[in-house]
Amino acid sequence: MNLFHALDPTHVTYLLVFGAGAVGGLLGLMAFGFVGRPAETRRREAASDGRQAARDARLEALTETMPGVPYEFRVGPDGEQSIAFIGDGATELLGLAPEPDGFYERFVEHIPESHRGEFLRSVEEAVTTRSRWRQEVPFDRPDGERIWLLGSAEPDLQEKGVLFRGLLLNITERIDEERRREQVIRRVTDAIVEVDAEWCFTLVNDQAEALYGMKEEHLLGRTLWDVFPRTKGTRFEEEYRRVMRSREPVRFEEHFERMGAWFDIQIYPNPDGGLAFYFDDVTERKEREEQLREREELLRSITENVSEGIYRSTSEEGIVYANSAFVEMFGYESRDELRAADPSTFYADPAEREALYRQEDEQGGLDRVEVQFQQNAGSTFTGLLSTQQVDAPDGNQVYNDGAVTEITQRKRQEQMLKSRRRKIEALYRATSGLLSVENRDAVPGRIAEVLQEVFGFPLRHIGLVEGEMLVPKKTVGEDLSRMPEPKAQPLSEDLVATRAIQAGEAVVVESTGGLENDLDYGTLSTLAGIPIGGHGAVVVGKEAGTFDALDLRLLEVLGGYGTLVLGRLEREERLVQAREEAEEAAQLKSAMLANMSHEVRTPLMSMIGSADLLREDLEEAGLEGEPADMAEQIFRSGQRLRETLDSVLELSRLESGAYTLDDDSAYLGVIVREVAQELHLRAHEKGVRLEVGGPGASVEAGLDETAVRRIVRNLVENAIKFTPEGGKVQVRVEPEDEETALLAVEDTGVGIAEEAREDIFDAFKQESEGLDREYEGSGLGLSIVDRLTTMLGGTIEVESEKGTGTRFAVRLPR
Repeated sequence: MNLFHALDPTHVTYLLVFGAGAVGGLLGLMAFGFVGRPAETRRREAASDGRQAARDARLEALTETMPGVPYEFRVGPDGEQSIAFIGDGATELLGLAPEPDGFYERFVEHIPESHRGEFLRSVEEAVTTRSRWRQEVPFDRPDGERIWLLGSAEPDLQEKGVLFRGLLLNITERIDEERRREQVIRRVTDAIVEVDAEWCFTLVNDQAEALYGMKEEHLLGRTLWDVFPRTKGTRFEEEYRRVMRSREPVRFEEHFERMGAWFDIQIYPNPDGGLAFYFDDVTERKEREEQLREREELLRSITENVSEGIYRSTSEEGIVYANSAFVEMFGYESRDELRAADPSTFYADPAEREALYRQEDEQGGLDRVEVQFQQNAGSTFTGLLSTQQVDAPDGNQVYNDGAVTEITQRKRQEQMLKSRRRKIEALYRATSGLLSVENRDAVPGRIAEVLQEVFGFPLRHIGLVEGEMLVPKKTVGEDLSRMPEPKAQPLSEDLVATRAIQAGEAVVVESTGGLENDLDYGTLSTLAGIPIGGHGAVVVGKEAGTFDALDLRLLEVLGGYGTLVLGRLEREERLVQAREEAEEAAQLKSAMLANMSHEVRTPLMSMIGSADLLREDLEEAGLEGEPADMAEQIFRSGQRLRETLDSVLELSRLESGAYTLDDDSAYLGVIVREVAQELHLRAHEKGVRLEVGGPGASVEAGLDETAVRRIVRNLVENAIKFTPEGGKVQVRVEPEDEETALLAVEDTGVGIAEEAREDIFDAFKQESEGLDREYEGSGLGLSIVDRLTTMLGGTIEVESEKGTGTRFAVRLPR
């Protein structure tokens, strides 16, 4: 958006006229020359020319009607930068006094650190190149309000440097609207349709195809009214045409008779003159709401056995009945005492009572309206008020029946859960940068940034282990009158950090006086240490108070991320050394794999445990949606990583010769059926049919049962993973001859390309590789199967055709 887009059409007209003729060809506002020169000075300079004075007067009048704050930014011959002039509107827009001296520095201080560097770079580029400047930037006013500014300026080359004349515009409303629309679009994913200005379909997504029962190619080019003629004359047509005319978005819910369903419909104007429709089927929700209403009607008749406060009143007598819960809720001893009280005293704000009466009359009742009530003793509570009018059996009286549900505790829980959700979301946004760190020295700084962004504790300290010392790498103390001087300490010293490293979990010290060391902790009272595996620790502290349990769990997750990153960097360093020492490659590989399993397992189990506890907390609190989904994703990802580590460790044992076999007899048919039973749910969830075939009697063989079970499980899991919905996986075991048993696993999956078959048994190899691969997995399953089969004295063969399926045949000695 350029500067003209921020002005109304009248202003744009004047700008175009004057910018083209009256001021000698300079562009936009900068061409006028009115910014930075006091009006009295301009009038004196123009006094000799009446026509010039008249033109300047018109420009001054135009300036007063324009939005934004004009300014002049001067760059001297020596590169010195300063504000030469700032308009009086700076006080209203920015909350800063319009004093040129030091204004630039004060302005920059109020730009958030996350955008300050980019802003300064843009200014420096414009100054260096003597070119036009334009930038959008957030600005934190002194009163705490954050606004968005659009700044622009044109350079005027002079003998003593360059003068930039510009304007600051408030674009906060536009930025907020863009963000709101993006959020809505991200949430709505059921069915999306777009039409152009002529009502012709231009886009129909897969969900919309399924909803309409028509393919996109049959809809494109046809008009909405031709495809859905029954829409005419309904609310759908009314709303659609209203958005087309007004170009303002609309959202509404309506029942579509043709489909027998309710839809939540959002309509947005497209830049091309058409519309975008977002359909969300809310039939189930509507049915649940109707069932809830019916149930509430039934519950209202059971007054004395419910926790809700139930009452009946008339316009003449006031409250004529109240159940025990209602009397107790409002702090009265008896119904008579309650009935004698002035009903206006039941409300924290008596004026709200009158407003509710009017709303009740207009709507015929109230449905779960949130109200601040007041008890007899004067304390307040939050309740949901529902009312309805009921005719007496004789028809001569109208009752007002109502129910109050106290939700004070629930409101507190909602606020707490909202705070927790914000922290969880902020943590996983902030840690994305941590996972991509490429060197050890950058890890503490990135962890410190996450601590500041998510938690904001006054003390934030990160120390890493170097030899037998814990060396401080990053320490930040904010709003602390005194804090300890960070210095390297022996690991044997009694510190909250060393305690956490030894314990392998978060450690809280309620009073620094309880630590047996000679450090001066200043005004710090409470400390928490979080291990970064065996690599170091994070320490946070404050002058008073305790640490929230959720904060500690999230800090442990952060410590787990740090452990993974530092472990990865160390492994990468060892791997580089291993490549340089080719003669020790095999030994180093096994040691590295075993060490990786050990190093990662400890923090990983902590992460899995924390995620599991977090899931339970969210479930107990009744919180659903994004927080619960994120906790579930953390838990499942941790489980998946643990399975990968188990495979890596098992492969390491196989390659190092540490794997031993048991030669007791194993019943192959029993093993196959048990494994199939374990994996049946996974196959069912994916829509794959899993079948077990073979002779009636089980085939017995003198083989290690654990090894055979792992072979069968890996092959069947692999087949399920690469078989699409509607496919089939068949497992069969049978005696091939007196000395050999055959285990066959066959699927109707995607198959394996011929050029990839020779590598499928290599460790970490998959046909699709890279970040954009289609199927997830470590690439170790078939490698383990191959090695176990060889150890058992058997063979494995694979037959496959791309797009048709794959058959693995394992022959084992009996």
